[in-house]
Amino acid sequence: MGLLAWAVPPGAAGAGVDRDAQRAVLAAGYEMNEPSGATRMNDSSGHGLHGVIDQDGVDTGFQFGGATGYHWTRRAPNQAPASPERVIAVRDAAQLDPGTDVFTVALRYRTRENFGNIIQKGQSRSNGGQWKFQNPQGRPSCLFKGSAGRATARAPVALSDNRWHRLECVRAPDSVTMYVDGTRVSRRNAATGSIDNTSPLTVGGKRNCDQITVTCDYFSGDIDYVRIRRG
Repeated sequence: MGLLAWAVPPGAAGAGVDRDAQRAVLAAGYEMNEPSGATRMNDSSGHGLHGVIDQDGVDTGFQFGGATGYHWTRRAPNQAPASPERVIAVRDAAQLDPGTDVFTVALRYRTRENFGNIIQKGQSRSNGGQWKFQNPQGRPSCLFKGSAGRATARAPVALSDNRWHRLECVRAPDSVTMYVDGTRVSRRNAATGSIDNTSPLTVGGKRNCDQITVTCDYFSGDIDYVRIRRG
């Protein structure tokens, strides 16, 4: 089913969130244009929040349609051995925590799989809460968990079609809204409160996992960019 066939509330076109995001402060920007063999994911925001790339399972300099991004080879989410392999880590920083601000995360990705955590800061037991983009049943969702509760917005259909899609989630004080390819597809009205943890930002799976009590939820597929904005 194409995006144009989805039921979208009146006045819910996605262009507005793009304009709002442009007015917000870029907290971190990862264009993922590094060449093959790179060990650092560069932050274009000027905040110096660069990521450390583990080359075991992550191919940088991956070419697709004239663009460059990262490719994660297929790995089942609970496949041993458990380690931080395949996971790109960015040190903890205030810019990467929503706090109580409006917080927007946007990325472009593609996958043929129906599992995996795409990006996250914090895990379910992290003090200070967490936020993440995950891909259960191929239907991406964004979850924000803070001092006042949790809220999740989820795509209404699977996007595991190996086509490129733009995901954008906006956490406001009383709601979480998801946009897919510029169209609003989901909104959860709920307060989440403050989110502020000391965990690193990770791309491609969890940092702390053992595949026994905590699965690593490896992501398999491609990512073109990630952009995080506050305000």
